[in-house]
Amino acid sequence: MKKRESFLFLIELMISILIFFGVAAICLLIFSKAHRMNRSAQELNTASRAEANLAEVVSSAGSVEEAENRIKEVCPEAEFSDLTGESGVALVIPYDSHLRRTDKQAAYQLTAVIQMESEMLHADMHFYPVDEKGQKTGDSVYDLVTRNVIPITEAEKAE
Repeated sequence: MKKRESFLFLIELMISILIFFGVAAICLLIFSKAHRMNRSAQELNTASRAEANLAEVVSSAGSVEEAENRIKEVCPEAEFSDLTGESGVALVIPYDSHLRRTDKQAAYQLTAVIQMESEMLHADMHFYPVDEKGQKTGDSVYDLVTRNVIPITEAEKAE
């Protein structure tokens, strides 16, 4: 009788351990999904905030040159390049893996093209992950396009 009780106890113990491991595996899956969702939310928050800040700087400028100078003041790690064949400027702002602006190896980039189209200052911005070579590795996290009308002063109207 004693052997049979110990055998049943062993089976019961094994079943409870299996149930425990099954529940633990489900919890790990839930925690990993929550971590991925948290990271996505951080990326989106950083991207939208960065692009909104850049849009504010561009909207307060009266020209592409003025926008470029203001961005250089606010964000010294931004890299600028002229657009070939067009009036405007392209810029890249690198972000590290912790979603902070950096001048070292980038894990994310905010790219923007700022152009003057008729009497409007146009900015097209994108935030996306990049690899070690600076090549896009995934879909854009956040995109923002702004158009700001540049007011004409009375002196410009008289000319």
